[in-house]
Amino acid sequence: MELLPDCFEAEERSSYETPEVLHLVSGRDLFGMVCLANRVPEISITNNEKLTSFRSFHSGLCQSITHLNVHRNAERSDDFETHQGHSSKTSSIVSDAYRHLELHISGRVVATASRALPRCCSDEMQTEDTEDHIHVFLNLYEDPKHISSDFWKDYLANGAVGRRIRLGSISGLGSSPDEGCCYVYNDKGTKTHVIMKHRTLMVKHMHWYEVGEKVSVCECRCTRARLPPSKFWLFEPRCGFHDIGGWYVETYGKDKNGRTMPSQRFWDGLDYSEQADRRLHPAMYLFALAYRTLDLEYAKASKRSFRNVVGAQMFRILHWCKKLVQ
Repeated sequence: MELLPDCFEAEERSSYETPEVLHLVSGRDLFGMVCLANRVPEISITNNEKLTSFRSFHSGLCQSITHLNVHRNAERSDDFETHQGHSSKTSSIVSDAYRHLELHISGRVVATASRALPRCCSDEMQTEDTEDHIHVFLNLYEDPKHISSDFWKDYLANGAVGRRIRLGSISGLGSSPDEGCCYVYNDKGTKTHVIMKHRTLMVKHMHWYEVGEKVSVCECRCTRARLPPSKFWLFEPRCGFHDIGGWYVETYGKDKNGRTMPSQRFWDGLDYSEQADRRLHPAMYLFALAYRTLDLEYAKASKRSFRNVVGAQMFRILHWCKKLVQ
């Protein structure tokens, strides 16, 4: 699978306990996912050496999973049934919104992303960085068709970090208002695209446009409609942990006559067309959607936490009033 579909769905997770934030689905076929990065080791696809001992590998993997569970339990509170447990669960969602993410396509980790909190400087400093920053890196594999091309040689000369190359960054996705805009910068720090966020009735939108003097065509359109509970759906959900709907992603380009039409994207970066240097890698779209989803999760959990606290206080006041009346 060298090309992503020109339109597909990114199903959001319905449980905070699963690390798979988005499932990338075409029809009912899962071809990729965006996951929270963890410490469980993975076998590289470029490693052709045989495992000397399956038993030692299995025990090491179990120890890694145990270490991961201990680490996750240390970050989250053990009591999820009280209001304190709910607030600790809310704080864990905050950490999820600023954790590293991985993009998996066809069973391979294609790209990774990290997010930095806004930095507020002291009073002595005249400038403040009030925007969050998402940095996206593309994994580099030892494939001759990757290394031999001029496209990759330029990246290796300028932007390579170990076995990764820096695709760019997104600034202000979480710090900008729901109906506002944020910007995309390439690996050299040049502003290349703008992301427009807006709403219509029960629908959220994200549109991507190239920054320039000429009017730009919408490069990617992402739509998130509010859906009823899955028990009212006409068809059964594909996955029990992703049954609340998600984003509908459409990518566009231009044909030889300059007309706008649906356009597929090379997920491994091997796009040598005339528009390749101006188009964003699909990892930029998908990581932006994933972090946007985590932001919305946190906002929803915060409202629930506030509602529970207020409800508990109101119950105490009513109970106290009943005692006074009696």
